[in-house]
Amino acid sequence: MTNKTTGALSEGRPISTAPRDGTWIQAEIPGHGSDNIIAWLGGLEDEAGNECWAWHFMLEGQEPPDCWTDGVCWASNEDGAPSVQPTKWKPYYA
Repeated sequence: MTNKTTGALSEGRPISTAPRDGTWIQAEIPGHGSDNIIAWLGGLEDEAGNECWAWHFMLEGQEPPDCWTDGVCWASNEDGAPSVQPTKWKPYYA
């Protein structure tokens, strides 16, 4: 359930417990609300050319935070600034 006053996921679980297998989830991102539909996906390369994984926005029409590059939550974005990490999650039911 989402708290109508703060927009926070009142029943959210810590993001560290979220599935990391491509499953879509509803996530709370500080300063960006709690209706964000994201998934942990691979197939990316870091600056050294190694495969890496990250949170991706999944629904068209949803805008990721400005600090996410191309809808992806990197440890640091294309400007070298840290991306705001999701903090809570709950299952997403389409």
